[in-house]
Amino acid sequence: VLLLDLEKMRKSQVYNSLIDSPKTLETLTQKYLFKGHLGDQDFYTLVSMEHEDLFHILPCSWNRQLCVWWRDHGYGQVFDQYYTCSEQIKVYHGNCNSDIPALQWERQ
Repeated sequence: VLLLDLEKMRKSQVYNSLIDSPKTLETLTQKYLFKGHLGDQDFYTLVSMEHEDLFHILPCSWNRQLCVWWRDHGYGQVFDQYYTCSEQIKVYHGNCNSDIPALQWERQ
């Protein structure tokens, strides 16, 4: 889930330096040994590693991941730290062709 404050982004010297210079992103990619394949998600992940102040992390209820593929593919020891969400879900993330359950308000 991505909510953008376009006015702040346009005024941010830091953000604009990132999008105006491909060399800046290349440097970050090399620094963090980053190899991505998710387009804009990779861009924001990479930028957040260096500029946390540009981001506000939403509670898990706003992006409830449903995919369990990663549990069995190298992330079993930490999977529950990212998968578990005890809050009332507002948005399901239907990745990995997961079935999307009805939200509580939809069942009423």
